[in-house]
Amino acid sequence: MWEWQLSDSEVTEVRHQEKRVTLYFSVVAARGLGDQPGDVATEWGYAQGVILDLHQAQVQHADDFAAGRIAEGRFFQEGEPLRFIPLPAVRMQANLLELRFANGAVLQLTAQAWQCRFGGEPRFRESYAC
Repeated sequence: MWEWQLSDSEVTEVRHQEKRVTLYFSVVAARGLGDQPGDVATEWGYAQGVILDLHQAQVQHADDFAAGRIAEGRFFQEGEPLRFIPLPAVRMQANLLELRFANGAVLQLTAQAWQCRFGGEPRFRESYAC
């Protein structure tokens, strides 16, 4: 089990398909939580190849160049902020996603369900930043 945050993560592509929006992340700021209760979490690092699917999505605003590093991101689930996003996860709850990218682009949408997963095997690297 993992958890990750939107800020400082990088989106490579946003796909709009009818009522579904899929975000492909080249890298996300993440940490491992372990498989058993009581396991010690790893230090923060970077996970690669994460996919966030938003179902029954309605886009409020999407700039054409909405990609790259996320300067500020907010994810609300049932009106409550979700500071860290579990990975993998499937939630059948109303949510709001607001992203502001480092290049100035904005993406805002609502959805009725979401799923987060690795696009293949989990790939994680610890950060050595001081």
